[in-house]
Amino acid sequence: MHDDIIVSYSVDFSCRKLEIHTYNFLLNRKGTIVFEDVLTHFFTGSLNVNQILDIDEWGIDDFIKENEKYLMDMKKHVWPVSYQNFQDLADYLVTKNYKYIKLISAYGMFGWVLAKKYAFLRRCL
Repeated sequence: MHDDIIVSYSVDFSCRKLEIHTYNFLLNRKGTIVFEDVLTHFFTGSLNVNQILDIDEWGIDDFIKENEKYLMDMKKHVWPVSYQNFQDLADYLVTKNYKYIKLISAYGMFGWVLAKKYAFLRRCL
């Protein structure tokens, strides 16, 4: 999905599913990144054109370290999981098999998804 442009994304909260729809102009290819069993997600920096540099899976410890301030703030505002400390949260995420998937941007939108499964679907036109 490197260099794909994000066309849109949609979230189905009741089905716990998130999809990012992309297009690659050089390869004339559409794509969709499908995340299933989504716990939560965070995206920022959305522009009219959002270009993907990479999508990587990172460890839950990385998630905790990189998002400490966000987690502290959201703990006060009913984050999806109740926890006493970061170790409780990490243990829960690992036990429940959540993955930390980062959307790394070349330009525009970036962020992450906590989900149990994800897949890349590509379709040439």
